[in-house]
Amino acid sequence: MIMTGTRTGRLSPNRNILLLSLGLSVCSGFAYLGSSVMPFQIDALMTGLHQSASRASLFGFFEIMSFAVFMIVLSRLHLRLPVIVSAFLGAALAVISSLLIASGTTSSIWLWGCAIVFGLAEALLGRSFVCAASASDNPDRFYAIANGGGQLVLVAVIDAIPYATQIFGALGVFVGLAGIVICLTPFMLTLRHVPMAPPPSRHGGTVSFTPGAIALLCIWVGSSLGSSIIWSFAETVGRSLNLSANYIVLLSTLCILSSVGVSFLFGSLADRLRRDVFLTLTLLGVGIGGLLACSAGNAWIYTTGVIIYWNCSMLSYAWLLGSAATLDHTGRVGTFCGGMDRMGYALGAPIGGLIVDHASFTTLGIAGFVACVISMPIGLPILFREIRQHQREDMTQNRIVQVTPV
Repeated sequence: MIMTGTRTGRLSPNRNILLLSLGLSVCSGFAYLGSSVMPFQIDALMTGLHQSASRASLFGFFEIMSFAVFMIVLSRLHLRLPVIVSAFLGAALAVISSLLIASGTTSSIWLWGCAIVFGLAEALLGRSFVCAASASDNPDRFYAIANGGGQLVLVAVIDAIPYATQIFGALGVFVGLAGIVICLTPFMLTLRHVPMAPPPSRHGGTVSFTPGAIALLCIWVGSSLGSSIIWSFAETVGRSLNLSANYIVLLSTLCILSSVGVSFLFGSLADRLRRDVFLTLTLLGVGIGGLLACSAGNAWIYTTGVIIYWNCSMLSYAWLLGSAATLDHTGRVGTFCGGMDRMGYALGAPIGGLIVDHASFTTLGIAGFVACVISMPIGLPILFREIRQHQREDMTQNRIVQVTPV
């Protein structure tokens, strides 16, 4: 079985939720560092090490793809490794790879190797995040809160980058990353409060590719692909509407803050929300928001679309993870789908680029919307039916445990 932690009955439920949410927030933020700060990393390689744009962009490709591949590999392995160990191991690899890049070696092979190591670090952190939340009693709540907290971690990292570059030069981006990871890693000690995940019941140590899991995978990858198609050119669309750079940056900042608040709010209400209604609406919101932003004719429609897209994207991601946890409490399904999610996101940008080069922004929005919703009519009923079946099985198992004498 996947070892996630130890059962702790000494803490009050509210304190346990707060402590676990803190560790999960840091772990979530670290797991998606690469995709969030990649523009800063690529710019640092071009200015600090005089890499060409094509070679520097390959650094980002290797970073994201190694994250995706290692997430998939970790989902297939039968690891008896507590999540706190894999989290600290991932943090250590992130620090080491960042400092190795900051050493100034200009070899492309060296830099791409460091990118692969950084991707492995993110995968270990992502595995810890998914498995820890999946083992909890209310995965939807923890995923929503941790995703919001993870955004705050990413904001802190991005805000620290200018100070690091002022002190250490262009490669200070990597020094700053290492420094933030070192400072925040101790907060992941709260992952020791994660309950033990139940052993896999039907398929041993492999991912259970049930119809519900396949439907979830198709919905998840489609949403990620559509999101990437839309979001990769959101700033370009804004500039085409003659919006200032300051306005676009301010809008992005407000969207981050609002998504954090919305995540905390709906995370606290997770046990009162119907998953089938909420997940359907948020997935539709991602596609509709992106379509509005890309086809906008003025600043108001663009702003409305971006706000809808950003908040629905955050919420749908948390409930997709929660759905994976309901299907598999060990976290293997969530880890596998998370890896495929990153692959879908990596492919979205070049597809969007082709559309922008040969068509219009409205076509871009339509393509993103279609990718987001195309698998929903068939996939969602299959997913929800299997989730209800698992919930009934869990309730039956809990009754058996409660009446069994000890």
